Amino acid sequence: MEYTDILKKLKSNGVDTLKIDFVDYGGFIRSKAEDIDELDDILENGTSTAMAIMNYTPAGSLARNGNLGVNSDDFIIIPDISTLSIVQPYAITIGKMYDKSGRPWEHDLRWQLTNTLTKIKNEFNIDFISAFEYEFYVTKENKPLNDVSCYEVGGYYGSSIDKFLIELKNTLKGIGIGVMKTLKECGPSQYEFNIRHSDPIKTSDSLIFFKEISKMISAKYNYDINFMPKPFKEYPGSGLHLNLSAWSNGNNIFYSDKDDLKISEIGYSFIAGIIEHAKSLTAIAAPTVNSYKRLVRIPDMWAPVKIGYGSNNRSTILRIPTPRFSSMSRDLRLEYRVPDPATNPYLLFIAFISAGLDGIERGLKAPKPVSDNAYENKELEEIPRDLNEALTELKKDTRLVNLIGDKIINEFIAVKKQELEEYNSVITDWEFNVYKNL
Repeated sequence: MEYTDILKKLKSNGVDTLKIDFVDYGGFIRSKAEDIDELDDILENGTSTAMAIMNYTPAGSLARNGNLGVNSDDFIIIPDISTLSIVQPYAITIGKMYDKSGRPWEHDLRWQLTNTLTKIKNEFNIDFISAFEYEFYVTKENKPLNDVSCYEVGGYYGSSIDKFLIELKNTLKGIGIGVMKTLKECGPSQYEFNIRHSDPIKTSDSLIFFKEISKMISAKYNYDINFMPKPFKEYPGSGLHLNLSAWSNGNNIFYSDKDDLKISEIGYSFIAGIIEHAKSLTAIAAPTVNSYKRLVRIPDMWAPVKIGYGSNNRSTILRIPTPRFSSMSRDLRLEYRVPDPATNPYLLFIAFISAGLDGIERGLKAPKPVSDNAYENKELEEIPRDLNEALTELKKDTRLVNLIGDKIINEFIAVKKQELEEYNSVITDWEFNVYKNL
């Protein structure tokens, strides 16, 4: 699309501001807002941004032990016009990052994911089809809006929440994000959106759009959208389940009609790679202190802690959803249940696919599937219990670190260690109330 066509489209839709979004190592969406009168220059030359912005923690401090500090150079971010989406009063894009020489910047995780997928396509002729399940709470004044239970019809009407959900769905569809289902989840005013499957880049981009647009629309209704992994002690947390299948020459190579679970030998090796790297993957999939308050050993909370896989088993980190009988070969996929909405989706896909492919390349053999309640299975290993333990597991998994890239992992760990340091310095109400009379 030519510059003049883009400008005409924006002005005809009443847009005067172009937003360029990207995701930092802390998992936050960052954005630069540019006036469309500068569009020609922005499309050609981009806009400069401090490299250090990638290393801010969610609390807003800069990681002291990272390599992207206040003395670092700028990077250039240019809008990817293929992602241009108009949600009045803005046009929103995902940015491409470049260094000052004009080369793609090595800390652009979206670009790194593109490289990973291209390399796998060239070497193995494999493409991936993916989807996320978005879980979130709709709140007002930091409290849920209703006490309706899972799938209960009252969760969809009775207040303006139904109008909000409908407007959100239609807005997403209007920019090309296919919403397949809207579900009332287990927590009060907790919901889930199932988005149509696509390649991992578009799946990740769609998550960025969803988070930003849901907050924009909810503000019109005086609601807040809460993507915290665990916002309320007494209610289930919010996950971001990752669904993935692998394809070659038009065939789902995870599928085999000769297996009881309908999984191929390649599929089992991919699973074995995930099992082998499960502890280190957790740091990327569940990257905040709050994440581990969702991943608890309580079955009613529906969050996995045991390392294993099983047919429709929601108590293990990997679930094999039952394919629909009319489309088994197309539907067969893996569901990774550890991730939550705080993850950087581009880094998550790099890590998850790299771990699974490592299993394929090494011909790893998967353990037996788990058919019982994994919470009660004492023979299964567990994922890390907190962020510090998860980061330790990631750092010592040198094989996965090398597959992802040590520079990327070093910056990620630096940001997360800073986040931990901030958290550990906070005096909570619980501590004060329990220890005040010592």
